[in-house]
Amino acid sequence: MYDCVILGGGPAGLVAGIYLARLNRRVIIADGGRSRASLIPRSFNHPAFPDGIPGRDLLTRMHAQIQKLGVEHIANCADRVEQVGGGFQCTVAERIVDSRAVICATGLVDILPPWRDAPELVRKGNLRICPICDGYEINGAAVVVIGHTRHALKEAEFLLSFTDDVTLATLGAELQDISAAEVREPLRLATSPLLSHGPTADDRLSLELAEGRRLEPVAVYSALGYRPRSSLAASVGVKLDEEGRIPTDAHQRTNVERFYAAGDVVTGLNQLGVAMAHGEIAAVAVHNLLTGAAP
Repeated sequence: MYDCVILGGGPAGLVAGIYLARLNRRVIIADGGRSRASLIPRSFNHPAFPDGIPGRDLLTRMHAQIQKLGVEHIANCADRVEQVGGGFQCTVAERIVDSRAVICATGLVDILPPWRDAPELVRKGNLRICPICDGYEINGAAVVVIGHTRHALKEAEFLLSFTDDVTLATLGAELQDISAAEVREPLRLATSPLLSHGPTADDRLSLELAEGRRLEPVAVYSALGYRPRSSLAASVGVKLDEEGRIPTDAHQRTNVERFYAAGDVVTGLNQLGVAMAHGEIAAVAVHNLLTGAAP
């Protein structure tokens, strides 16, 4: 019987594991190695790294830390979670794991353009997914935001904090929940399908549109949305918000007793620092619960 099983080994899950281990809790992490953080080419807004740090390097450092603390790790995602008595039973790669509590840190998956090389372009920094993370690095550059919804329009408007050269490109998709009239200057709208794309110098892309127009070199953001990995949580009765993410209270508790959530799968801001803070809060809350000191 483990004190806690952590579902997911991104920044939130790994930090939760570190904290629980240092609170002398028996903890196990089930992780399939698909953390969104692994796609980050280099984060420049993560504290204490003035020259930035690649997402994979950050995860490697945290993995080394949990190994040093003796945290058990299963290199697979959980297949099933069930409530059993006052705790939980998780099935991970045909192994049954019983625990007194669960921290769900399963994250989310960004919806990228339907390009075979899209994930690799994200890793190299040619295709961007977070203007909060790296908008500062494109100050003054020409920017293209790929999307056709209000979410994409809001992202394009947000990027006006860094440049006045922003184009919302639907790549042939019809606008949803917005009209062309809402794309106001200095924003521009391009609705033509895409003929080709490719990297240019540095971290920019070239986009060739069917209308005969070529946009290059441009900093390209994908604003096609995301899919939260919240199905395991939902399977035990955890309530989800309209986006499929998990609302929690100030202690990362969900509506299901002893089931906590942390990181990008939780409603709120998708940032490394926020995910890590969630992991810390959830770990301490689990420890206090198990000692009978929970608020």
